[in-house]
Amino acid sequence: MTDLRRSPRLSRDEVALVLRRAAELDAAAGGPPPDGYEPAAVEEAAREVGLSPAAVRQAVAELRAGVLPAEGTGRRRAATSRVVGEQRLVATPPEAALAHIDRFLRTQMLELRRRAGDRSLYRQRTDLVASLRRNLDFAGAIKLDGLRTVDVLVTPADDERTLVRIEAELATSRANAVAGGAAVGSAVAVATGLLGAVLAEPALVIGALPAGAVVGGGGIRVAAGRWQRRRDDVAEVLAALLDRL
Repeated sequence: MTDLRRSPRLSRDEVALVLRRAAELDAAAGGPPPDGYEPAAVEEAAREVGLSPAAVRQAVAELRAGVLPAEGTGRRRAATSRVVGEQRLVATPPEAALAHIDRFLRTQMLELRRRAGDRSLYRQRTDLVASLRRNLDFAGAIKLDGLRTVDVLVTPADDERTLVRIEAELATSRANAVAGGAAVGSAVAVATGLLGAVLAEPALVIGALPAGAVVGGGGIRVAAGRWQRRRDDVAEVLAALLDRL
């Protein structure tokens, strides 16, 4: 006989569904909607279902900073996105964390272009000194090259910790990189076809398209692989920067 006194444990997704449905039922019953919930009350409710208060405080900080996804939990950007983001909750005060990040980005030939509240926007320097530094960087000290922007968010999460998020936008998208690889195949097909026409070699004309397809396919794979490695390298640099805070 089933023990009806003992309820099965609910998964986190099921808890979210139950809470959302309970809110719907409350609204349908005509109950007054709450003006809001104190973070401390949310922490206490989370503790009741086995979630740590620290995780709740971080989620609240992410929500207030506008970096919490509207749906899902901790969902990362697609691997094909040109935007690379890394995020940490650190014990370093906001001012010290921002100063450390600023010093590092300046060594990468990036300059502050705008600062508004807890957000800062950096772009690559385009002056002669920065160009020379990049060209003469034989030791590979400049690791954040080929970026459009770097967006930095540094905001207090609670009395002791700081939420830090860095997003770097690659200058080239995966689609553009792949298109460049495909263009090589097209060029080979056209050149082979023209050569066959000039030399009156039907074999070259017939084989132009297959040759272009083979070269283009290889070019696409190489270009996509290089782009992905570049994206992974940027992610590693950002993660290492946040690890040092």
